[in-house]
Amino acid sequence: MGMKYILLLLLMTTVPLQLNSAEATKAPATFYRLSMPRPQNHLLEVEATFINIRADENVLDVRLPVWRPGRYLILDLANGVQDFSASATGGAGLQWQKIDKSTWRVQTKGARSLTVRYRIYANEFDKKTRGLDMDHAFVSGESVFMYTDRHRPLPVELTVVPYATWHVTTGLDDVPGRPNTFAAPSYDHLIDCPLEIGTQQDVEFTAEGVRHVISLSGQGNWNADTLIRDISKIIAANKKFWGRLPYHKYVFLFHCLPYNGGGVEHVNSTILGVRGYGFQNPSSYAQILGLISHEFFHTWNVKQLRPRSLQPYDLQRENYSNELWIAEGTTSYYGGMMLIQAGLRTGPGYFLEYLPGAITDERSRPGNTEMSLTESSFDAWIKYWRGNENSFNAETDFYNKGSLVSLLLDLEIRHRSNNQRNLGTMLRLMFERFPLSGPGYTVDDFQHTAEECAGGSLSDFFERYVHGKSPLPWEGSLLYAGLELTPKDTSVKISLGMTMQQGSDEKVKIMRVVTDSPAEDAGLEVGDEIIAFNGVRVTLASMNERIGEMREGTQGRVTFFRDDVLKETTVTARRFGAPQYTIRKISQPSELQKSIYESWLYAPWNAPGAGTGQK
Repeated sequence: MGMKYILLLLLMTTVPLQLNSAEATKAPATFYRLSMPRPQNHLLEVEATFINIRADENVLDVRLPVWRPGRYLILDLANGVQDFSASATGGAGLQWQKIDKSTWRVQTKGARSLTVRYRIYANEFDKKTRGLDMDHAFVSGESVFMYTDRHRPLPVELTVVPYATWHVTTGLDDVPGRPNTFAAPSYDHLIDCPLEIGTQQDVEFTAEGVRHVISLSGQGNWNADTLIRDISKIIAANKKFWGRLPYHKYVFLFHCLPYNGGGVEHVNSTILGVRGYGFQNPSSYAQILGLISHEFFHTWNVKQLRPRSLQPYDLQRENYSNELWIAEGTTSYYGGMMLIQAGLRTGPGYFLEYLPGAITDERSRPGNTEMSLTESSFDAWIKYWRGNENSFNAETDFYNKGSLVSLLLDLEIRHRSNNQRNLGTMLRLMFERFPLSGPGYTVDDFQHTAEECAGGSLSDFFERYVHGKSPLPWEGSLLYAGLELTPKDTSVKISLGMTMQQGSDEKVKIMRVVTDSPAEDAGLEVGDEIIAFNGVRVTLASMNERIGEMREGTQGRVTFFRDDVLKETTVTARRFGAPQYTIRKISQPSELQKSIYESWLYAPWNAPGAGTGQK
């Protein structure tokens, strides 16, 4: 046994010894122990031992992050901590005090290593931070493991003590010969590799010569062979797109729960919330594949190719960024594109059926003319994740609109470069020029690379549609691919400009009122409970039917409760919002238009496809 391993054994069994600087770069500097002896109380028990404390460090500030990378919102994760204590490792207790909401200051008293112990309440599976119950545990490291600033870049070792017969699934590397013990090169890598601990079903497979794991927690009707087949196609498409896989192991963690949804990207894994019995339904399974494709594309876009504003993450405060529309919106666009390239969707069948509705929605949202994409990105911390009843009217959406602007930029580059380059070309250039080891990129870097690929200035495009609030130029951009956007109807339909919902209590409530709409003119508000229209009781279905029967200028009496007070108002119907659209191929395309169509949608111009009938 070498001296290094003898020393590591001593560190784990006695008071950690002081290492010289050369050895400290190789051996762990922080040791974590995670246990869960009573899952029914939702309390995870944590020990963190920090070694190599300098002689001149009279205090050690131990912190828990305040947010979770991938969700740009202050979560105040320290709110679940209880029973905190500190001691010289293997020795006497040390005094400490809390100096802010997420920092514990420990008096070292000359200790060269110290251990903090605490329990943390974990019952937030839906937030994909931390959860523990009698079925399983999930740990996203930033919500559970404390750190110190000086130890953050140094190697880490984690030992997990699973409950009963549970096992651990994670992207972390195993420590050979020590079950349930894992290593990470830094704290940041540790917290970027979540842990699933329970009775989950793990299925290993090799794709593109690399080990992958599908881990399924909960009940469901999945077919492992089908998942392996389709996920392997997504992996192959991404490798072909980017040129290489930036990991030696990847884990797909599925939470199959009825209330779950959405996903979170990590450095070599993703956590995916899906409905467990949606794998056999074609529509639901298509959504699952879309989620997988989105989160897997993040393996490059964000986890490797990262905005300067997020490099490195500041774990104690907001990381204001103008680039989230690229990080999330461009990823949303390519989530669909990768499924097309993987052969899991057809280009015309997907984009040309999806786009008309997306264009109507984009043109119907007043917030798109009130806020730019860069503003939406910057204000994500106080707006997007804290949406309210006025968000639709006052804000844009850096996910959805970012995806649409990415699509338009793709077509713009294809057109200007005579279809020699595209958005994928520039993303690959960005990936090589802005490695994770560097400072990261800015919107200006993104624009300059796009201009290089387009062969000219894109200042007008970025000023109008990225930094500005101009309506998106769908008609002109789609024509680059030989496609014509036309309204389905000769005029905008009758609408009151409000969205309603009927709950399990059968009450019909207003969920959204659009700015300058007939509903707003009539004084209706979000939360109003509609009970009758023209004196007749309504359900959600009958209310929508009654609105559909109205003609321009006709009036109707809406009876409703607001704060348990019965009220009535008169609403006047008129044409409102954006029309429904259809997209068709033009009859006489140029060779460039056909070339762009075929390379963009991965389909021959003359092949039939949904939404692409000749005009």
